Amino acid sequence: MLKLKKLVVPVMVTTMALSALTACGGKDEPAAADTTVAADTTAATTEATTAATTEATTEATTEATEAEKAAAGSVDEYLEQVDTMNKAAEEFITISMEFMQLAQEDPENTDALAESIEKTRATKKAFVDFAALDAVPEGLEEAHERLAKASADYADTLEVYCDVLLASIKGEDHEAMNTIQDDWTKVATELSEAMAAAEEAADALK
Repeated sequence: MLKLKKLVVPVMVTTMALSALTACGGKDEPAAADTTVAADTTAATTEATTAATTEATTEATTEATEAEKAAAGSVDEYLEQVDTMNKAAEEFITISMEFMQLAQEDPENTDALAESIEKTRATKKAFVDFAALDAVPEGLEEAHERLAKASADYADTLEVYCDVLLASIKGEDHEAMNTIQDDWTKVATELSEAMAAAEEAADALK
């Protein structure tokens, strides 16, 4: 019977959830001009001026509102990208639980265990893709820079983690065996904090 080395299964941060941010913005209607007209010429001039002013004000207000909505939409789209990492983290947890169950019930089935490990490895794609984002809403550049780095570090650590698991099922040593738990805790914590910071920055733009 194959004896497995102690498997390292990190505790995922399960509170990486983002609040749905809805776009909000209203359009203020310009106040109607209250003008007393003394003559037809003055009335015509006043009417034309008022109409032009009203039109300009309405147009400016509409453009501002549309800009606000566009910015809000852009931020929401960005947060949707962030949420893909939450979904990947949930998938990671599910696969990890399945892996542990298989390791306990059928530890000699190394092919199935290796397949489960590769499924775990595949969950890093969401983090790699996010780290490669180049379109960031204005005002979120600093928060994104931190989150992108945390995402890349998480993906790299996940890769090492899977290598450690593969070595474990083969009964082999891996150079990261004794450090992966601490490394994982560090990157998972930073990722969670970076996601919270990005959410806070996004909320400030609303």
